[in-house]
Order: sequence, then structure tokens, then C-alpha cells
Amino acid sequence: MPIRNYSVLAGDPVAGKVVKGASTHYQITMNAQGGPFTVAVNIQSQDGSEVLYAIEEGFTPPDEAALLALPMGMTTLKSAPGGLALDYVRSEVGGAPMITKMQMMLLPQMISKGSEQERMLNRARAAALQNAVVTLLNMTIADKDGVIYAFGSAFADKGRVDGIHDIHMNQGNPVNNHGGDNGVWQDGALLIHLPSKGTWTAVFIAFQTESWTTDASGNPA
Repeated sequence: MPIRNYSVLAGDPVAGKVVKGASTHYQITMNAQGGPFTVAVNIQSQDGSEVLYAIEEGFTPPDEAALLALPMGMTTLKSAPGGLALDYVRSEVGGAPMITKMQMMLLPQMISKGSEQERMLNRARAAALQNAVVTLLNMTIADKDGVIYAFGSAFADKGRVDGIHDIHMNQGNPVNNHGGDNGVWQDGALLIHLPSKGTWTAVFIAFQTESWTTDASGNPA
């Protein structure tokens, strides 16, 4: 079964914090119609599925006009080509892939063994994605018209839409490891628009266990 409630949340970010647990996330609070909302971004891996990420500055969304036309708040998306849905394997911008695995960097797991120097280096590398997200968040907050578009799975708290998570690649998982989330045209990402600078920045996140060669159902081909 693909992820539930594939959506995009457009809003004005106001704060962020690290939330630790089984999987550490950076939680962004966003104001928008129907909110406030929370956006949960994976920034660390603890289960062997090392995080891959890419921060793409000077990015051009596949359909910028349609994205800018969205109302602030949560919008349900159809998981199909020709709309706003994202697919790491299939989406193109100007005839070129939107993102490739080669563009992504590996975020290491936190380690408890090795020398103190090795552990310190590992911690520094593992903080890279968090630091990048914090920097982008602060830039967006500073821009009075800045907007974050968060693609992923909308979740509800006591029956109301409360936020969005699964902001990462949602296909190519092994059958026995999140295989039930596989699907096409349902990948997550953060697209950050700063109108005062006329710029877009994209944050793409995937897991090393995910295949980038998938069939029509999003399963490893």
C-alpha cells in the first residue's frame, strides 16, 4: 500500500526544533490556513537505513506556476504524472532528472564505538543535514514572504490534519523493510521559496536501502 494522504503543505515557517526518538527528526512549525502545522524532517538514521540527502540551491520546480498558485495550507495531491506530485525516479525539470542518486550525500549513522576523535567526526558529519535545514529555516523566517512547500504524507491528530511527514523518497524499499510504503509519484521533499531573492532551494532525502530502479508500483525492479 502506498503512503497515506499524499499532500503538499504550503506555509509560513515560524520555528523549529530537534525531536529525538526512534528516528530523530527536525520539527518545523508552520502557519497556514487550518493550522498551525508541524513538518517532521528525517535528519538522522538509527536503523541501518542511512540517510542520503541533497540540498539543491538555484532549483527550479517541475511546475513552478502551479506551485505558486496553491493556497496556503494542506492540499491533497493525486499520485500521477502531469500534476504537482514528485517522483525521484521519474520527475524531470527541463528534460533533465529532477534529482539523481549521484547528487546525494550519505549521512552516517551515529556510532558508539571507535576512538573519541572518530566519534566526534561522525557526530559532526551527522549534524550536516540538521544544520542545513536550520539555516534554510532561518532564511525563510527572515523573508517576510518566504514559503516552505513540504511534500509528504499528511497526518491527523484527533481527526484534524495536524502536519506532514514521510518527507523523503517513498519507493524502492525492500519488501521486508517499509515495502508497504512503496508507490510512484508520492515522494517527499522540501521546496523553499524566497520571493525577495527570487530563489528556490530544494531538500531531497532518501535512504541507502531504497532502490532507484523501480517498477510501476514503486517496488524495486
